[in-house]
This record gives sequence, C-alpha cells and structure tokens, in this order.
Amino acid sequence: MAEFTFFVDAESYGLGGFDAAALAADESDLFDAGVEAVDIPTAFGTDLGDRIPVRVVGSPKGLRFYARLLGVKDSMQLEELERVITAAVARGE
Repeated sequence: MAEFTFFVDAESYGLGGFDAAALAADESDLFDAGVEAVDIPTAFGTDLGDRIPVRVVGSPKGLRFYARLLGVKDSMQLEELERVITAAVARGE
C-alpha cells in the first residue's frame, strides 16, 4: 500500500466539508479499485485557501483511480503521485 495526499479544489468540496456526491464512485467501487482509506479533514474551513488535502491510502491502481475520480490535472501533483507509486512498486507493495 502507498499513501498520497491530493490537494483538491475547495469549492468543489464545500470549503472544508466533503460532498460525497462529488465523486462518481461509491465505497465498493473504491475498495474494488484498491483504495483502502480516504481521509478528508473538515476542521480547516477556509484556512487552506482554495485547496484542501485529501489523504488516500491504497494500491498503486487505487491511487491512480482516485486521481481520475478527482480529475487531477496539476502536473506537479501527477508527477509526485507517479514518484510515490514507483517507490511503492519498488518496495513490493
């Protein structure tokens, strides 16, 4: 398993609260794809500006799946995600 923190547009997630309807997948879809856990903090409010952290634990396939669900297009985040996935694969996870 690997862990990655996505930084997503706060407006899409209600500025500090997660709108479950925002994702086009349910819990079983996430588990089937290899996502083990998702942590979306709600205590930050607007302190983080326009992005909120979403910590995801899962297989490399699961992390890529979640990135697609979030619609991540930020090249820096995608590059870092691939670095984390490559390291997890090298460790045999």
